[in-house]
Amino acid sequence: MSLSKAKYAYSGAYEQTPVRADLVVRPDLLRVSFSVSLEAEGVEQGLPLLQRACEQLQRRSREALGTEVGLRPRDARFVKPAPKKLSFPEDDERTSVTVDGTLEVPLPQGLDFWARSSRVGTLTRVCHELQHESREEKRRPRFTFGTVEALVSQPESHRAELLLRFVARVRELAAAAGSPEAPLHVVDCGPAGPVEQAPVSLEEVGLTLHVHCRLDVLRPPPSP
Repeated sequence: MSLSKAKYAYSGAYEQTPVRADLVVRPDLLRVSFSVSLEAEGVEQGLPLLQRACEQLQRRSREALGTEVGLRPRDARFVKPAPKKLSFPEDDERTSVTVDGTLEVPLPQGLDFWARSSRVGTLTRVCHELQHESREEKRRPRFTFGTVEALVSQPESHRAELLLRFVARVRELAAAAGSPEAPLHVVDCGPAGPVEQAPVSLEEVGLTLHVHCRLDVLRPPPSP
């Protein structure tokens, strides 16, 4: 799902790497990162041009995919280019303006693998076209894109299931490592972290919840 060109060599049948995660779910979102930049005479001139370029990206993606597309600007950067040996005085006033963000496309659960693949292909094509067009004209906003990833839009909605699985694993470990004479109990447990996700494929996303706990034998308090 990358936008970069590559050469492929056939190496036999595809073998899937086992997913290392606490829970594997079906993704419901496609996300691709982008950057769009332009050299302008100032921020006041550059930002509106980049805003229109982002709106064009969203509109073309929506029209090609036939579905709502979310565009989320994340950051803006402003850099003064290094002065050139042969330059006009007005060039010293120019500023490189860059906007970074993500484009998000829904993946409804009702879509089968082929419909999901079609959305990836269409989104990739739109990104390729805009990236190519932005390099044909000087002084035009330039686009670069990352890799299209299939993700879960609300990973925290799976927190309860992940906690239940964690508790089950702790009980299983305590039963296996302890004994009737010295049963193991949770004696220290830190707060659970955020739900982390790792994209695997169009059909799988691995979710992980990190919780640090310590098991030990409960010791009776010392006699007074």
